Amino acid sequence: MVDIKKIEKRAVQSFYDDGLVEIAVGLIFVLLSAYFLSQTIVPRGSSINAILMGLFMIVLVSSNFLGGRFVRFFKRRITYPRTGYVEFKKKEPSPRRRAAAAIAAGIIGASLAALYGLSSSVRTLIPASYGVLIGIAVFVIANRIRLVRFMVLSAVSTMIGVGIAVAGFDEIKGAFLYYLLFGLAVIASGLATLIIYLRRHPRPAAGGLEGPDAH
Repeated sequence: MVDIKKIEKRAVQSFYDDGLVEIAVGLIFVLLSAYFLSQTIVPRGSSINAILMGLFMIVLVSSNFLGGRFVRFFKRRITYPRTGYVEFKKKEPSPRRRAAAAIAAGIIGASLAALYGLSSSVRTLIPASYGVLIGIAVFVIANRIRLVRFMVLSAVSTMIGVGIAVAGFDEIKGAFLYYLLFGLAVIASGLATLIIYLRRHPRPAAGGLEGPDAH
């Protein structure tokens, strides 16, 4: 008997076989690190800082869209001609899942806000909170799709965040270092995965399978 769920799970795993998602996410983290770096250089009350804050919010809000465009652009040119394209019917998230996501986001936001409201010595724990919370999110994804390298990235996130906190950097420099280092780690993982993918799946000489909107 054909195990449909097993086939679907493998198809979901194959979406990450080329490492492009990691490269996109890593680039977004590096952009976030650039914002936090600017906060250590530009005076907080200046007009330049206000402009940077606006740009940061635009990038943050549109990161999912931009990341998706990045991934689709390169998948059409790298992945689909090599290993084809599989699409399953999209399932709308249940009200319970939406409520859980909203509650989780609220708890994370409230926790970070509480840390910012405490003394400067306690705020040095903020990079650790970034590392742990993002590490948990990556672990949940890794456990769902059964990818070992995502579990490794989950541990890396936690170690980077905790290490920066132990080193005693303030919250702004700590955030800059966390997003930079973890972003580079995610990009490195994606590039290594992409290199392995390209070696295993050379591009067909002609008439290869392509995904939607390939032309």
